[in-house]
Amino acid sequence: MLHETAVGDLKQNRAREVVLRRIRSGDYRPGQRLPSERELAQDLAMSHLAVRRGLQELVDAGLIVRQPRVGTFVQKTRPVELSNRLGIVVPSYMNQAHPFLSVLLNGVLSRLDQRDSAISIFSYTENDHFWAQAGEPMAARGIQGAIIYTGYVIPEAELRKLEQSGIKAVLLKMVGGGSHSGVSTITIDFQAAMRDSLQRLIDLGHRRIAWMCYTESAFESYEADLLAEFARQHNLGPADEMIHRLNCEPSDFHGWDEILSGDNRPTAMVLQDEFMAHEAFHACRRLGLEVPDDLSLVSLADSLPRSHPVPLSAPDTITTWTDAIRRATEHLVYLLQSGKDRVLDMTFHSAIHWKASTGKSRTLATVE
Repeated sequence: MLHETAVGDLKQNRAREVVLRRIRSGDYRPGQRLPSERELAQDLAMSHLAVRRGLQELVDAGLIVRQPRVGTFVQKTRPVELSNRLGIVVPSYMNQAHPFLSVLLNGVLSRLDQRDSAISIFSYTENDHFWAQAGEPMAARGIQGAIIYTGYVIPEAELRKLEQSGIKAVLLKMVGGGSHSGVSTITIDFQAAMRDSLQRLIDLGHRRIAWMCYTESAFESYEADLLAEFARQHNLGPADEMIHRLNCEPSDFHGWDEILSGDNRPTAMVLQDEFMAHEAFHACRRLGLEVPDDLSLVSLADSLPRSHPVPLSAPDTITTWTDAIRRATEHLVYLLQSGKDRVLDMTFHSAIHWKASTGKSRTLATVE
């Protein structure tokens, strides 16, 4: 629960942001007299004191000017301080070394006037504590809008607190469905790529396919249903034996050699991302396996396409994500500048580009 002082700060922030948004949209023009503090308090359904404090911040920033016994006016010239204060929010595991963070930041910056924008990065560890870990710090710093990357579903109640604080948000997700009411959402749909990867490997003759995924997967339910469907249709054996779950850091997983050894080892692997791909290539090198002659590899994501010893079959992750992030940024700027609450629900599909890491295994000719 927020302390009384924190609630006061949020109301003060909201008063400031509403007036700032009206200045940006042209509702309050340069040189125009603002409504009185009492009128604004009634309009915003908050205390006279909260409005006064919010306006004082705009006075301190040089955006408005008070004239005693006359009123408060919008500055006739637009000062440099009038800026977009935006937040980028990511899960805590996505540290500065993670390649996606640079893709995210570059995509946002490509759609902003950097002379008129200030960007801060926030993180959270648990979806159920999203507000306390990321939302409340954004509100305290006067963040106006946020692009939030999440692989999982953030509870409605947590997102509602963002709305109550006056922060506009656009969600970036990897799983379709479960849209949040009132919150714009852009989804990168990997489900088609998952289905495509299995079908292509089966068409090449593979029947011993290892599905490599993380112990905490946003796709867990879909993966189980998809593998059960393909296993039943193509006589692949028990679907649960195809699945191998790794810790969030694949380098901490010590079962690669066991999976890739023996007469019944897989002839193909479906990987989640470039981190798994690096581990798979290293395991093949240790065991003397050649890609794709002994083992075909396909990844559902690849943010480092030039770093593999053999070109990796994977979607063009950088382009797809950059396009989605740019669209998210454009919509967020629209929400902030227009003051409207138009909800956007858009999906980008991630198609696999088949490359040299995937082919027919030479062991298929000798092993039933």
